[in-house]
Amino acid sequence: MQDFVEKLDRIEPPGQLISFLTDPLLQKYVALKPSPITLRRIDLWLATCLEEQYNAVKTGTADSSYLSEILEGLLKHAHYTKVGAQDHPLIQDADYMQTLPAIVQDFLKEFLPHWDGVQNADSILGLLSYIPMQPFQNAYAAFLQPAERALIESSSSSETYELILGLYTSLFRRWAVQTPVRPSRRPGPVLSHADQLAFSDLIAHVDQLSTSLLISLPSSDATLTSSILTFYEVISTSSIPDRVPIVLPPTYLIYLFAVASSTTELSRVAGIIASFKSAFDSHPRNLKDYYHADIVDSFNCSIRDIYHLIWISRALSVGQDKEGRSNALGMYCDPSLRDTLNTYLGEIDHKYAIQTSFGISYNTCLASLGAAAWRELEEAEIQRQGYDRRSIKWHEGPVSQRTLEVLKRNGGVGVDWEAYRVHVLKWMDARGCGGLKEFLFASSKATREKYPDEK
Repeated sequence: MQDFVEKLDRIEPPGQLISFLTDPLLQKYVALKPSPITLRRIDLWLATCLEEQYNAVKTGTADSSYLSEILEGLLKHAHYTKVGAQDHPLIQDADYMQTLPAIVQDFLKEFLPHWDGVQNADSILGLLSYIPMQPFQNAYAAFLQPAERALIESSSSSETYELILGLYTSLFRRWAVQTPVRPSRRPGPVLSHADQLAFSDLIAHVDQLSTSLLISLPSSDATLTSSILTFYEVISTSSIPDRVPIVLPPTYLIYLFAVASSTTELSRVAGIIASFKSAFDSHPRNLKDYYHADIVDSFNCSIRDIYHLIWISRALSVGQDKEGRSNALGMYCDPSLRDTLNTYLGEIDHKYAIQTSFGISYNTCLASLGAAAWRELEEAEIQRQGYDRRSIKWHEGPVSQRTLEVLKRNGGVGVDWEAYRVHVLKWMDARGCGGLKEFLFASSKATREKYPDEK
């Protein structure tokens, strides 16, 4: 590499510029010595080459292997130049290096309506993730909608939608990086700048797509739901004041995941809400000068509903503040339906109630984990206190505040109800499901102050 740098001024680009797409040293040469002549030669060669490929695709005479080589080379080049443009102090032509060349964008616009949605899918979707930031409607009409249509027409399987969701996740990441730093301004509503609107519109499109998928495809499709959650994990941790706005997923989408049948999904959506809460907490004040009060209030309702669901045994309860505004939506469960479900559960067993059915000890996703965590905690307490294992009263489960009180009176270990629940969340965190613990400490100031070493 040192020898390459020392001889940089004596190097001349090769005549066959296809090597520009495949040769890392030539790419470094262009990045370090971006002469107008070299860049113009590359543009002319790309224009001629891509026009030939487009015409061949239209007439059905394309050389698939050569087209694949070109697309793969363009993707490698896009990835290389993006890194170089941001990190290398010697690059002069930043505009050229930071975006997908206009020639490639023009080719994709013409090519995508003819694409079969199968060949070179990874390369094409990779290139689309590098399209420059612009109004989302423009990007969707020119690039994303034709790509979606081609993919879905080729196959409407869940794998197709995973590819689409992966594209939007990558595109959001790159747009977040491309967003220019603007001078701090006086407090004012978000989405007042074109860049912020582009983010909002992109996320709104994925909101609609994700909701449609969740209610129409099999709920057991863990890979697809994981792709959806990955998108929201990215946006929940990407906000930057005056650059990337906080854009929340729809409340009903949050609730669909919160009552999912997967421990991992429940943990991840709780972690997403915790990340959004942290983003709001770290945002410049006063928050409602930036975000409409309805957005903040709706988000607070979501936090309170999940807190009720998991932590304080008030699942599906609605509530109002002193001004009569809703502060808990009950997961959109009608109060009469909640009463009916509560009656039904009580008829099965007097120990059952709707308010506790989603908590740590009874939740279908968490009950077995809570039981395992309790056994570990109980065993540790027995050893710490030096109890006789043969004579001590063991808890028979499931654990509740009342059963812990009874256990202590009858000769079992004495464990506080809240300490048990915090232990369960720590136990889950140690096993890769830390979202619920993150949610608890993000949403409850009292818990943060009581357990400062557990955050």
